[in-house]
Amino acid sequence: MLRKILLIATAALMIAGTAAAQDNMLDNPSFEDGFDPWTGYGTATLSIDNERAYEGSASLRAVVAEAGANFWDSGIQYKPEGLSFDAGTLHTWAFFAQSDPPVEINIKPEKAADPWTGYGAKVVNLTADWMEYWVEYTPDEDVSPASLTLHVAFEPSTIWLDHVRWYHGEYVSGELQTNVEPQGKAAAVWGSLKAR
Repeated sequence: MLRKILLIATAALMIAGTAAAQDNMLDNPSFEDGFDPWTGYGTATLSIDNERAYEGSASLRAVVAEAGANFWDSGIQYKPEGLSFDAGTLHTWAFFAQSDPPVEINIKPEKAADPWTGYGAKVVNLTADWMEYWVEYTPDEDVSPASLTLHVAFEPSTIWLDHVRWYHGEYVSGELQTNVEPQGKAAAVWGSLKAR
């Protein structure tokens, strides 16, 4: 009996630790209050879409009017004053996105000044369905000013973002419970303990 109690307590601490490790450092991550401080540059024009959302009732819509000579010629950025990355700290940037038509984007947490050093940058393919995309990165020095940048000048498209998270620690799925099978992580842990 004592063993079961210890296992349950350990599982509860692991679940609580995972939740605490993902404190979102972004303001307004689901765009319910507009899109400030997000900005678009190049041919990317930003607006709020109140008819399409992964979470809540709004999402960020970016219309990319044309492809650029370089994929970084247009972008979507989160770079409020004072944004920085901490040296030696694992950061995760995760978000849900979809596009019409399907299109590539480049996810690039970066120094927001020359030489625009990237951290964990990668190209992903957006589709017509809401999917989660993420990067993990650990800077080897403090980075300031910093920016969370999406390069979007691969092709003309409309891109939607929602449920954006940026936190210290490893990637943990941000899928909402209404969109997943009922056997979540906590239920699976409890079921395995109960069976012992």
